[in-house]
Amino acid sequence: MKLRLLFALPALLAAFSSPAQTFEPGLLVRSTGDTLRGEIENGFWVEAPEFIRFRPTPDSPSQLFQPRQLRAVSFTGGRYFRYEALPINHAAEVQLSRLPHGYTTDMRTDSLLAEVLLEGPARLFRTSYEGITHYLIRRADQPYLELSERKYLRTTATGSREVVNGNNYQSQLELYFGDCPAARMAAAKAPFTMQGVAAVVQAYNQMCAPTAPLSRSWLAQATPRRRLALQGGLLAGLRYNNFRNGYATLPETMACTDCQPRPFAGLYADLLQPGRTSALYGELSLSRFSNQNYEYYQLNSYISYYVVDYNAWLMSARLGLRFFFPLPHERQWLLSLAYELNRSFAPTITSSTGGSVALTSDQLGFGLPSLLPSLGLGWRARRCTLSLDGQFYINRNGEGALTRLVGTNFVARASVAYRLGRNPDAARLAPTTR
Repeated sequence: MKLRLLFALPALLAAFSSPAQTFEPGLLVRSTGDTLRGEIENGFWVEAPEFIRFRPTPDSPSQLFQPRQLRAVSFTGGRYFRYEALPINHAAEVQLSRLPHGYTTDMRTDSLLAEVLLEGPARLFRTSYEGITHYLIRRADQPYLELSERKYLRTTATGSREVVNGNNYQSQLELYFGDCPAARMAAAKAPFTMQGVAAVVQAYNQMCAPTAPLSRSWLAQATPRRRLALQGGLLAGLRYNNFRNGYATLPETMACTDCQPRPFAGLYADLLQPGRTSALYGELSLSRFSNQNYEYYQLNSYISYYVVDYNAWLMSARLGLRFFFPLPHERQWLLSLAYELNRSFAPTITSSTGGSVALTSDQLGFGLPSLLPSLGLGWRARRCTLSLDGQFYINRNGEGALTRLVGTNFVARASVAYRLGRNPDAARLAPTTR
């Protein structure tokens, strides 16, 4: 596991990439009816966005809008969202560990920014909730039809349980468009995909509502251009190591062996998730530390010891999660949780009560991280990130459940990170026509 983590971090750093903010031309329609034209942050959303960041010009500060403050969000040549009250089946599930026993529904009306795929006599929306895609169709003077993938468990005659596909979308479409032969025919062979459901709605709009206004399609732009994105760069700062001996039987017990600030440097990477509000975080850093080792020997019938003081290099690898909280002017708060693996090497003996000695790799020790993850807080502005974080460690001979959970030593770090590389999200921008 340690080797996998150490080899995975350079792979993450190999593709330095995008900042969390990617602004594109577009417009907002506020709930008051006012239209704002400028640039909108594209989060390449899979689930409905919880906020929208907008700026009138590239040089102006950004404004934060909640979905309930908007009627519509439209990217020029891109995706289109409307704020709608939609019936969502919260019981729809496909994960085996969470499947309900028996066919159940839990329809709730949620007000959210849903993606518009088709507009016309029959409209088609798409949204996602907890990883399940929901398609919603609305005809004039008809309620919404909600379609979503779903599975459930059923008990067989032998008493075993089996997984049943409960997505009867074709029957629902045939019933909803029962007065349109073209739509019913399309529903009988439509796959449960965006294009498949849209083909049924288009058949109705084109063949069964010829006198209505022409329908408009956003299918070509509806696939998010990028679901994940990497960003990475350089990391440097100071770490304060507070380490004390754990040899309770020795006179030097609890003596501080490394209570001083030390510089460190390294590399970091964030694997940004689709909504750009969280990321898988990795880090590889190098620093120095000091410690003591006790060598035992037998003199006549007595067992004694001598003390070896040394400095060494410390290689630390961290892997965890980061959560981003937006601020005005394209800034963010960061919350980080991570676990650490470390390894010390290349010791230098500074003093020894036992004369000339040589330490082996097994005799080097910095400290084992406690079961609690490191906790970090940060502030990010464009390419730069300032952060503070802390980690508890266990003494080499630490015992007891509480000691292993909390630890007796700690490290506090203050660092600055600088992002390298261009923005791949922006690089994919290309003029398109509807």
